[in-house]
Amino acid sequence: MQERPAAMAMAKLASSSPLVLALVLVAAAMAAVATSDAGDRLCHEDLMNAAAHCQNYLTHPAEPKIPPSEKCCRAVGDVTIPCLCSFVTEQFEKGVCMEKLVFVFDYCNNPLRPGCKCGSYKVPPLGLGLEGNDC
Repeated sequence: MQERPAAMAMAKLASSSPLVLALVLVAAAMAAVATSDAGDRLCHEDLMNAAAHCQNYLTHPAEPKIPPSEKCCRAVGDVTIPCLCSFVTEQFEKGVCMEKLVFVFDYCNNPLRPGCKCGSYKVPPLGLGLEGNDC
């Protein structure tokens, strides 16, 4: 599957700053909502809320991993894992550090199940004793 030039440009910009990361997330979610139903709109709203409160904890590189704020955790708690994974594309993965995303969701007690695949990323075991949610 070939990427569109606009998607490639968004991915390049997303790697440059947290603000641009948030814009990439908004653009991706808005594109999905354009043809969605009420459940998808709720998913979109939850993701946008999480992006607004968690963007500083999700940028590349993978280290250091910083414990997220209470606001971030509240927002992450509202995101269902199937909703999250429906937005994980190659472009998303270029702008969001998936290792940090898994860390944040795990830290906030909304873990992704080890072995779960979101986009091309396979969730490793984190060893925090949490079972994890469905993909």
